[in-house]
Amino acid sequence: MIVAVNTPPAHVRTLTLADLRKTVSVSSPQIAPDGTRVAVLVRRNDYEKDRGITDLVLVNVHTRDARTLLRDVRDLATVQWSPDGTRIAYVARETAASDETSDPDAQPQTQLFVLPMSGGEPLQLTHEAAGVSDANWRPDGRAIAYVRQTQPPNEKAIKEHADEFEVTDQPWTAQETPTRDELCEISATGGHAHRIGKGDWIVGGGFTYSADGRSVFVTRISDHKLATRYLAREIVRINVASGQETPVGKLSQTQSDPLRSADGRIAFSFANPIGTMQTEMALANAGGSSPHTITARLDRNVSDASFLPADALLVTANDGTQSRLFRVGPDGSVTRLALGALSVTAGQSVARNGTIAFVANAPDRPSELFILAPGAKRPVRLTNYNAWIDRYALGKPVTVTWRTFDGLTADGVVITPPGWRTGARAPMVLYIHGGPTSASLTAYSGFAQVLAAHGWFVFEPNYRGSDNLGLRYARTTVPYISSVPGKDIEGGVAQVQRLFPVDASRIAVSGWSEGGLMTSWLITHDRRWRAAVSGAAVNDWVQYHDMTDAKDFTPQFIGASPWTSAQQQRFYEAESPLAYASDVRTPTLILSDSGDYRVPTPLAYEFYHEIRATGTPVQFVIYPVVGHFPRDPVRAEDVNRRWEAWLAKYLK
Repeated sequence: MIVAVNTPPAHVRTLTLADLRKTVSVSSPQIAPDGTRVAVLVRRNDYEKDRGITDLVLVNVHTRDARTLLRDVRDLATVQWSPDGTRIAYVARETAASDETSDPDAQPQTQLFVLPMSGGEPLQLTHEAAGVSDANWRPDGRAIAYVRQTQPPNEKAIKEHADEFEVTDQPWTAQETPTRDELCEISATGGHAHRIGKGDWIVGGGFTYSADGRSVFVTRISDHKLATRYLAREIVRINVASGQETPVGKLSQTQSDPLRSADGRIAFSFANPIGTMQTEMALANAGGSSPHTITARLDRNVSDASFLPADALLVTANDGTQSRLFRVGPDGSVTRLALGALSVTAGQSVARNGTIAFVANAPDRPSELFILAPGAKRPVRLTNYNAWIDRYALGKPVTVTWRTFDGLTADGVVITPPGWRTGARAPMVLYIHGGPTSASLTAYSGFAQVLAAHGWFVFEPNYRGSDNLGLRYARTTVPYISSVPGKDIEGGVAQVQRLFPVDASRIAVSGWSEGGLMTSWLITHDRRWRAAVSGAAVNDWVQYHDMTDAKDFTPQFIGASPWTSAQQQRFYEAESPLAYASDVRTPTLILSDSGDYRVPTPLAYEFYHEIRATGTPVQFVIYPVVGHFPRDPVRAEDVNRRWEAWLAKYLK
């Protein structure tokens, strides 16, 4: 007899979307140079005002006491300790238009501030008309370099309504000619700022001072007319006083985000020349010359890096179904740090003594702040913002593996329904991650747990292109960006059905961005699905190539432009779900933002109308916002509400 899955007893609580409003997000940990305190961003959502509330909190490493330094700061980012640990620099939106602004109609912008740890109010250092982003202390603590956002070069013409502009590589959402971001330096006590460097280039990534403070290593894009930040980037060393430039040794067409060690050596990230979707780390001498790769043995896509003592690097990378910390030595040796079941999710930093502060999710808890002291066997949790989750029964995340059609090992995560009994049959929902250079992890996922609370198995496959199994696994999606991952996912579904008692008549598929693409692809090639939710999906690779802001995506994953030959255009079309939309018979919910610069909204319109013409149940909901996913809490929650309701309607 087939037994239907039972939900937990009535006295056991399972998660709902309303419960997720309790979630506190912890991110961007910055440990003080002496390792005694950690500054961290703590965010809660205000659903009445439809905005996030971000505080800057200081946590004592020894006592775990937390003190709020700044409350409800808008656009708070780039928090960084001064070299002596007496001040914190940060970027945030000013509360009102500056008195130094000549334009009475000017809106508040993001500016650079310094907060003394001895007490007192923050000092606003900059009053830039178009705002600032990113900042880095000079080693002597007497000045700070920052990125100044400039006004449009045709600002006067725009005011006279002569606001037409020439298109080069802008996304389809562009409304003006590209602006230039400039690198500047200002005294830590305020005053006049001056530009670092000369010429018509833009800052295209991170930057750091040399050990003597006389130069800055900066990521730049040489042609400011290129609107995208995804094209070729280089690192140059610029003398602050003279503006003289010296290129850093080159390992790839795309190099960025230089870091400086305690003794002055420089590390930087670069795109692997063989598979540009994987980010590697290089180590160079103090002048930036003679760089060599140090992450070849690691063979993972590095997402964050900090210097440890002795010129080793601490890096974060997805590995299997966890996001882990690795120590990478100057010689390329790799040591995986012992974090247990934790996955690093929102940043890490290192004190001078090697103490590591990081934010991580456990399988059963949202983000919290942890530290790992030198020689410690396990990390210590410093915060308890999400203790509320302990009152709820959660599904259990289980790692599953399977062999792909061409002999590789793939993996993914299955979340079992809360209270699930072995042998109890249940529906299944595919919840496919975006990217594709990302991965599904065993770490807590609020919405996935809400889906599991319905009594569904939730399957999160790491299809080809995911960044958790090395370069070969990521690279073998090229150039079959849709068809090969599609086969991977169907192989994963078959494996889950072998391992768990899935009700084969009630399987749904869903995802956002690349996950939306895979959803669209699967419903155009397989009619088994009971329902589908396709969010921000790349349904047409030809239009995506021309209209996205990510201009390097299709050359990396598919190849040359579709306009180089009729054969290449046909290949782009063959990998596009739109070409097969007339075959869809799955009830489908399509979601998109009206101003999505990453995945052009017209791609959703095309897909919707072609499915609608077949008579298949289809609904298209669009959010009138700019971005790849709604950023405000009310609309973001509405996405999940519609997603959940659509699946529940057809899986009942």
